[in-house]
Amino acid sequence: MTIQIKVHIHKPAEEIFAYISNFSNHKEMFSANLDSKQTSEGPVGVGTTMRNIAKFMGMKMEERFVVIGYEPNKFIKKQSAPGSTFVTSDKMSLEAVNGGTLFTLDCDADFTGFMKLLDGFMEKQVGKILTKDINLLKEKFESGKIKP
Repeated sequence: MTIQIKVHIHKPAEEIFAYISNFSNHKEMFSANLDSKQTSEGPVGVGTTMRNIAKFMGMKMEERFVVIGYEPNKFIKKQSAPGSTFVTSDKMSLEAVNGGTLFTLDCDADFTGFMKLLDGFMEKQVGKILTKDINLLKEKFESGKIKP
């Protein structure tokens, strides 16, 4: 499953990056997340670890991630680590465009077993949910509900 969502947010990349690189904010960013937190010490960078507890389609999932790519105010990329329910990766990228920021979310997941049979269905459902979540994030930034 591969999903890409793009949205233009009328805020500077630095403001958006400060928010998205704080993993405890991911429970507010993504509606499926029940809890999100950094599990390693120190500032975020390559090698930082985090944990998500999420609920999707009635199934509770635990996801453990490690940051594999990081450039402040540009992008953060993470992939699932051992102990995760599914093998996934995502990248959140920021690019200054037209007085604001183009926010791009790229997600990949490799389903196995029974879940592999649902790949197309899951891609549509996850895509709808993430699109809604990212548009809500845009709205929160632009309305001032998220402050730097």
